[in-house]
Amino acid sequence: MKRGLLIGVGAVFVLLLVVNFVLTRPAFDGKLLGEPIADIEILPNELGLTLARVVTDETTRLVIVRRASAEGLHVIDVGRLIERTMDDPLVAMTMMGYDELDYIARNAGESVVAYETLTTPLVEGETPIAAGTNYKAHAEETGIEDGPFLFPKLSAPTAWNAPVPKRGRMDYEAELCAVPLSSVTTEREAQFAYVLCNDFTDRWPLVRDVDFDQPMGTTGFPEAKGGEGMMPMGPFLIVPRDHKAFYPDIELELYVNGRQRQKSKAGLMIWSPHEIAKNALAACERDYLKGEEKLKLTSCEMIRAGTILLTGTPEGVLFHPATIWNPLAYLRSGDEVVLKAKYFGVLKNRIE
Repeated sequence: MKRGLLIGVGAVFVLLLVVNFVLTRPAFDGKLLGEPIADIEILPNELGLTLARVVTDETTRLVIVRRASAEGLHVIDVGRLIERTMDDPLVAMTMMGYDELDYIARNAGESVVAYETLTTPLVEGETPIAAGTNYKAHAEETGIEDGPFLFPKLSAPTAWNAPVPKRGRMDYEAELCAVPLSSVTTEREAQFAYVLCNDFTDRWPLVRDVDFDQPMGTTGFPEAKGGEGMMPMGPFLIVPRDHKAFYPDIELELYVNGRQRQKSKAGLMIWSPHEIAKNALAACERDYLKGEEKLKLTSCEMIRAGTILLTGTPEGVLFHPATIWNPLAYLRSGDEVVLKAKYFGVLKNRIE
């Protein structure tokens, strides 16, 4: 009888391993070839502006990125032209406006900087607002059926090459982040700029703490999604001429140790950035729980300019309800996650 029991337990364990192997296989066959930073493309000036922040000698400077070459990035130092310190793209947009920055981008002299000197393109602001299951295929793979929902992303942005701390069931989420260039209210829609983000998640506290009797996103998500180093951000903030027509064709590509895990166009998102902002304002009085602490998503008055809106991730994440028991199904120390998109540059983050 004991032998039969042991055989049965062993068979179940083998079955679980097989199921985990099947569920954690990459959904895509692509591989990362070469050094992605060497192949980056900069958005043509006629389509919009590419803004970045360069750190040299402990000084941060705002630049307009015009092109990339074998020498590096060809940039225009905005502060040098206006003869004042300038490191905030939102301040530059407010002071000078798109047309003046566009004129500078077309006519001013340029210098060359290395990609490695770039940091986050935004000055830290309000708590980011994130959308969950905002892609139909991702909702299906995670088993959440009630449509998109919102939660606060309790992490400050870190640089494109910053390490990510190892946590229990660490997962990635490639996202296009939208950034309003002016405050958003129920009566006023803002123009958006865009930047690549990776919404790293510890799936264990999410599953442990989520309360399905409460609105989705209000429990589990603030704890699982928040923490130091959990939101690295790409170096380029793109201000398109036409923000509504721009983002749908952006294709997000994510690789883990050189193997492709995610590939999808941003146009497949269910809620647009404007709808995410509108729904966030509608949920302004709702309580979001991190342990015993109660948090709000945003002010009921407005969403301030510069607030990062994470617009959701497509399919291809590591999480599946049947794999949550197995820590080996998730990111491990030493894994390298690469996220890229045409015109948006590259994120390279190692799990430490």
